[in-house]
Amino acid sequence: MSFFDFRAFIDNLDKEGGLFRVPVEVETLDEMGAFIARADYNDIHSPILFEKPTGYDIPVLANTVGHTYRRMADAFGVPEDNALPGCAMKMMEVLKSGGVPPVYVDEDTALCQEVVLTGEDADLSILPALRLNPQDGQGSPDFAEGRYFTSLCVSKPGENAHNLSYHRFEITGKDTGSVWIFRGTGDALSMENFWGSKIDDPSSTWDHDNAKPFPMAFVFGVTPEFILAGANSALPHEGDDYAFIGGLRDQAVEMVKCKTIDVDVPANAEIVVEGEFRPFNWTTQGQFASFNGFYDKPRRRPVFNVTAITMRKKPIFQHVHIGRPLNECNSIAAFFRSVRAFVQIKEIMPNVVDVFVDPSAGCGFTVHVAIKKGRIGEPKMAMMRAYTALAGFCKHVFVYDDDIDIRNPRDRDWALAHRFIPDRDLMIIPNVMGMNIEPMAQGIVGSNSKLGVYDGYPEIPMNTRSFMGVDCTVPLGLKVMNRVVPVPEVEAKVDELWRQVVT
Repeated sequence: MSFFDFRAFIDNLDKEGGLFRVPVEVETLDEMGAFIARADYNDIHSPILFEKPTGYDIPVLANTVGHTYRRMADAFGVPEDNALPGCAMKMMEVLKSGGVPPVYVDEDTALCQEVVLTGEDADLSILPALRLNPQDGQGSPDFAEGRYFTSLCVSKPGENAHNLSYHRFEITGKDTGSVWIFRGTGDALSMENFWGSKIDDPSSTWDHDNAKPFPMAFVFGVTPEFILAGANSALPHEGDDYAFIGGLRDQAVEMVKCKTIDVDVPANAEIVVEGEFRPFNWTTQGQFASFNGFYDKPRRRPVFNVTAITMRKKPIFQHVHIGRPLNECNSIAAFFRSVRAFVQIKEIMPNVVDVFVDPSAGCGFTVHVAIKKGRIGEPKMAMMRAYTALAGFCKHVFVYDDDIDIRNPRDRDWALAHRFIPDRDLMIIPNVMGMNIEPMAQGIVGSNSKLGVYDGYPEIPMNTRSFMGVDCTVPLGLKVMNRVVPVPEVEAKVDELWRQVVT
């Protein structure tokens, strides 16, 4: 059986006791999103299957990957306790080898096209899309309850290229929606190539006669490998992400051409929404809860026109959760930003041990780095490299010795309390580039976006703020008292005793 079969993935979870079933009716407006958030905050790491979404006959599976490293490590074929360095090394190995090219299957055998809906039947209202938070969607001129999905997107930037990504799709009509295409991403570059114009260019430069519609497919019901490839910005957008996925498992991805657009999708997917972005067709997308825990303001986004919906018989809708941290999107994005920072720090500091981008802080704003320090100045070098690796996301970098578990907040707090001296170990760099949706780095003092903080200046330049590095390492050559640490041999014996007494 294929590694890439979504239903086999669910069945295996269920057999192993790793599927959280919700057999009662749950409203898709607000309630389901709040339920997922509560599960996240109560450390329920299992994927959640909502069997009876109110008003729909299509079940919803949430948290396919979730917010632990387990399924990320499984997808890359590395041990969970070495997930980040292991995934970084595996990624580079597969990219170097070229992976395993995908193969086409006959459309008559493609499960994702068992049911084909076109024309008036291609209606987005059949999908149990969620409104995750009560204020989602407000400010949209085409306000339609604030329902949206963040699903796997597939585009074809070249003849043998397949780019996987994730974008937010607000449903604004039966066959239309607005999509947040992130500037600078592969899909933004591809769209600009089809349109012959930069997305942000003024309308006076638009060439309506030669611009071409940009096709894209939104895909639901795929295994973690696809989700992780779509979220991995380190993969080249003009490469073949399907080949990368095949390389992870040494098995070719089976794909089929869409019914109405020139895009290839996973043949075993549950649901596919086909369509296109017609050149220079814009609307205002409403506000939505973003990865940093704030409602982002309404912004101009391109309009997506649905041309077909295809699906398996009795399909399952796949929901990728986003909202206030902690959530699945934040955890996946934080993981790959950790991988990016780890790889770039390692290029200049082979003695880096681990990197942890904290998803609770908004998947990039706070970074923790562990090193085997060998030279004076290495913590500052790691701080600056982490900042540049994340291209403006990063606000704070904490650097620790390798005896600190940087994923354990108690360990981190101990190191901050006992190894950090402010006038010696604090580095602040003012006026660096920040994020355009960071409330503290934009706007007019006293406005909502500034949170009422006044620092002596009436305005702050857009996207500009300071950067902080904190050195929590022991100075080289300094003799300090020995730290109290667990002894592995003793802990192993207590592990067995604990199992007998406590569980």
